[in-house]
Amino acid sequence: MLSMREPASGQNGNGRKLTGPEKVGVLLLALGKQRASELLKKFNPEELNIIVRATEVMPTISAAELESIVEEFEGQLGLGTPFVARPEDVKRLVTEVISENKSSVDAGDSVVARQDVWGRLAALPDDALLSYLQNQSPQVAAYCLDRLGSERASVILKAFPPEMRNDLLNRILGIGQIAPQVIEAIESSLQEELFDVDRRSADKLITMAGILNNMDREESAQALRYLASIKPKDAEAIRKMLFKFEDLVKLSAKAMTVLMDGIPVERTVIALQGADPELQSKVLAALSPRARRMAEAELQSPANVAARDIADARRTIVDSVLRLSAEGTIEIPNQNVDAI
Repeated sequence: MLSMREPASGQNGNGRKLTGPEKVGVLLLALGKQRASELLKKFNPEELNIIVRATEVMPTISAAELESIVEEFEGQLGLGTPFVARPEDVKRLVTEVISENKSSVDAGDSVVARQDVWGRLAALPDDALLSYLQNQSPQVAAYCLDRLGSERASVILKAFPPEMRNDLLNRILGIGQIAPQVIEAIESSLQEELFDVDRRSADKLITMAGILNNMDREESAQALRYLASIKPKDAEAIRKMLFKFEDLVKLSAKAMTVLMDGIPVERTVIALQGADPELQSKVLAALSPRARRMAEAELQSPANVAARDIADARRTIVDSVLRLSAEGTIEIPNQNVDAI
């Protein structure tokens, strides 16, 4: 939908032609928030980021300059209040619409999350599920078993002592209509006690892996050996998450595609500045055709990017790799790290 190299039809007061994203920003602002909101829903995240980034260098546009961009608006805009398109207004408009759209999507997230709790509960190993249910009140345990389905519940019930098993069966038979507030409380408790703990633990491992990734090899190996002596399981999990930007070439094509789907193309371009050609090729191959064309065009005429910005962009990508790995979405190949 956007072309990063497309110039506008005329020049602005600063004597240069507008780029395609700048032109889009001006038109959106001229349409007003309500109409612009409908149009922006049709843009993908990549394109929205491009528009926002364009506002960093976009000059102020007057009504006369707007007329040279779209002649068909001439009659409507020429009669009204003098038009001034300021870059901060474009940026605010796009940001507000993104926030509003996100809020409308988030409204249904709690329902989906509650539905997912029962699927995740059923996927727990037998011993973990049994341990959790044994620590609940009999009525809560009975309700959870009922939600698991007959086949799964029968497997778990066999592990209970006969007296407790019979009591639970009796309670399952007696389950009637349960108030939505009670069900929501049970689901919230499941989420907090079983799954939020796992997420917090994963976040800690990601943080530790990020710290070790920024150390040199000898320091990293020494830290891992110490962790292995006190928390061997955590140390092994961290070892598998050690990853540097240059290791992107070791990811499978599928993992690379999943990774790059979540990275804005302009961030990718910055990270690839000065990177090894083989690495550049592998990353570009994982982009969508449109994103790849934009990235290649930017890399062929690279901007003067500060080393700090390049390092930050690369760190963002590495952090994404670690998170996706912790979630089990992608797999990091075994690293040649000193044995722990």
